[in-house]
Amino acid sequence: MNFWNLLRHISLQHLKLRKGQTFMAIAGICLGVAAIVSIGMVSRSILFSLTDSFDQVTGRAQIQITGAQSGFPESFVETVQAVPGVEYAVPVIEADGLFVSGKERSVMILGVDVLVDAQMREYSLTGDSADIPDPLLFLARPDSILVTRTMAEREGFTIDQKIQVQTVDGIRTFRIRGILNPEGPARAMGGNLAVMDIYAAQMAFGKEGKVDRIDVSLRPGEDLEKVKKAVAAALPKGYMVDTPAGRSKQVTEMLARFQDNLDVISYLAIFVGMYLIYNAVSISVVHRRREIGILRALGARRKEIILLFLGETLVMALIASALGVALGLFLASSLIKGTSNFVSTFYVRSAATALHLSWFYPMVGFASGLLASLLAALFPARTSSRITPASAIRSAPYAEETFFTSRRLNIIGASCLLLSLLVFAFYELAGDSPIAKLKGLLIGAQLVFAVGISLFTPAFLKGFVSVFNRFFSGSLGAAGRLAGLNLRKNLTRNAVAVAAVFFGIAVFVASSGYVHSVRSSVLQWLDAIVKADILISAGHPSASMNTRAIPLPVDMVPRLKEVPGIATIIPWRKAFINYSGRKVLISASQLALYPARRERGKKSPAAGNMERAPAEANAVAVNETFAAIFKIKKGDRLTLPTPAGLVDFRVTKIVVDYTGDSGVIGMDIATYQRHWEDRLCNAFFVLLQPGAKVEEVRSELQRRLGAAGNLYVVSAREFKYEIRKFLNRTFVLNYALNVITLVIACLGIIVALLASVMERTREIGVLRAVGMLKRQIYGVVVLESALMGLAGGLLGSAAGIVAGWLNLEGFFVTNWGSAQYYLPLTSIFWALFLSTGLAALSGIIPARRAAKTNIVEALSYD
Repeated sequence: MNFWNLLRHISLQHLKLRKGQTFMAIAGICLGVAAIVSIGMVSRSILFSLTDSFDQVTGRAQIQITGAQSGFPESFVETVQAVPGVEYAVPVIEADGLFVSGKERSVMILGVDVLVDAQMREYSLTGDSADIPDPLLFLARPDSILVTRTMAEREGFTIDQKIQVQTVDGIRTFRIRGILNPEGPARAMGGNLAVMDIYAAQMAFGKEGKVDRIDVSLRPGEDLEKVKKAVAAALPKGYMVDTPAGRSKQVTEMLARFQDNLDVISYLAIFVGMYLIYNAVSISVVHRRREIGILRALGARRKEIILLFLGETLVMALIASALGVALGLFLASSLIKGTSNFVSTFYVRSAATALHLSWFYPMVGFASGLLASLLAALFPARTSSRITPASAIRSAPYAEETFFTSRRLNIIGASCLLLSLLVFAFYELAGDSPIAKLKGLLIGAQLVFAVGISLFTPAFLKGFVSVFNRFFSGSLGAAGRLAGLNLRKNLTRNAVAVAAVFFGIAVFVASSGYVHSVRSSVLQWLDAIVKADILISAGHPSASMNTRAIPLPVDMVPRLKEVPGIATIIPWRKAFINYSGRKVLISASQLALYPARRERGKKSPAAGNMERAPAEANAVAVNETFAAIFKIKKGDRLTLPTPAGLVDFRVTKIVVDYTGDSGVIGMDIATYQRHWEDRLCNAFFVLLQPGAKVEEVRSELQRRLGAAGNLYVVSAREFKYEIRKFLNRTFVLNYALNVITLVIACLGIIVALLASVMERTREIGVLRAVGMLKRQIYGVVVLESALMGLAGGLLGSAAGIVAGWLNLEGFFVTNWGSAQYYLPLTSIFWALFLSTGLAALSGIIPARRAAKTNIVEALSYD
């Protein structure tokens, strides 16, 4: 028989007739593909924005020299310029400013030496400012600033307009001397960039006599590696001398850690969609037994029957994958800005506001949708090929004989669980060894664990139905008994629907447990270190998590102490340094504030229960992430690069610190200032005298600091509240993926019950003929649906608890440090409520179909 004729005249017509089932199958795969595409596109767009901005700002530099975020002596520029082979050594200041008013408040300030920077970067001015005065005149006016055309159009800026910018010294007024075309550096950060003379930038941002970076170009014909080594030898040890490509690679590796967790959840979503396709094809096989038997009687081979159903699935998968790609792009465009803000806060400044169009992730999502659909359809398609003409003519209920009902299912499930449990046990026994920090090991174990449990779904459902029939069905009357019997009779197909619910609920509970534990651990850590009554910062309180926030001069402390009621003011400084080829964070305040590390299996230290460090010179604490990466133990010596060279420090304790995921070094602010010669800080912690009222002191501080600029003065309670809100926003992608998996699970229940109702058409007709009312039929089907949802909810909640703990250990603990797992009791309650309630609602559609069954037609149905 001609396969294409079968596909055209039979399969496509069937898809048109069964619009509801076709729609739900397409929707399930569509959502899974959308999850993959949206996550991939958001990550790729942010990475492209960062690398493109990096390349534009780098210009023609072949070597870049960086040190601590606090800067290093500008005298090193002459040192580098004197190295043989160096053509130009150009100093650069990179700082963050805030517009006091405007649509876009945050702006990156690029301070350059206008006399030589043209040798490294190209600037193109708009027509109105093309005749800008020569560089010497620009240099003589420290209030001069250039803005990009993108920014000027957004903010309404014009030539010679005065603008106010928040700087280290407070609000400063600058005059726009020119507007840059979107070329070269002006394209960086989405055009959210301004250019100043380097000396004016040094004064405005507290870096007198310092630079942030030196860009180096080589003379023609010089060997890059040879000059790199010569430059490194000319500078004190500890400075990073690297190519722009090497620095860009660091950013890529840093963001890879951010994407891992989201990738796992997005692929789980399409895995749940596979269950939906399986059930959809199973329905088709059940409904078309007679048709299949006729085709077999007319000479159709088994191979052609299999290809027929795979062809139908391919048509649905093509439509679903195409729609999924479109939906994924839409979701990505909606999520890009929020995700970019998250990356800017925790990793590196990002200005991605639009998608970078690329075919890679759409193609990956499209291919994943096709492969997942065909794989899911393969098993019921093989089952359809075993239908004989004789069995199709008989009206006896059809029993599925598939791979999913075989003994191999239990063997594979047991093997998966055993393997995952062995990995978990190994992780626990490994303690703090480097192997225990292998994130891929836990990710794989988590996925294998979930698959293993899903393979045991038929056995679990069988036991669940047995318990229901024994203890509860009688109290629900005929509806309860019929529902229990129907679930047991159609165990295979119902188990697949339950497995879909299981995955949706497992992802929901796992994500909720992870989020709840992270939020609780971070807030507990904040309670331990934030002993202040009031916090002062130059930006919004949540920006204190960001190392790029505008700092404040420490010289403000004496003036602040004049306010009545203040007992102590503790400056807090955060700055990156280069250590062993990696950017690590220095967090300087008071070493005694840091809570000791949590021992495995014990709770994190409560507020006030902290270990005090010995009062010694050059004492530091390192967080658990730093200790794990660099294999540091308490009492070890740590050699850190400072502007003056390498200095030895002693590690007095391993601490809990969630400030950064690349490693954190904590020290007293006095130690930091002594070695890094940095008189800036990110925030002030204000402790009040006994009896002083927070609101009164806060009001007085706001009054006195009014002239200092747009400063935030908040109570500790308000600060923690803002951090809590910020943490909630960071998990918005997790929440979105949770919704997708739950929707797919509900569609799976609808498909399963439609198959059950269709197969039992004659049975329902008999029940109606002997007097069962429509509402009773309705109740039986809805009860079946609710029971499947409850079974999937129970199994998913149990698996989600374990998966949530694994997420915490595999992602958060590895990157940020130890955290206590807190059982998400509220989320578990909602999971059971949602799984049962949504399943019951999902059962309304097949219940209405069952209740409307025509008795005469049903009794004659084969």
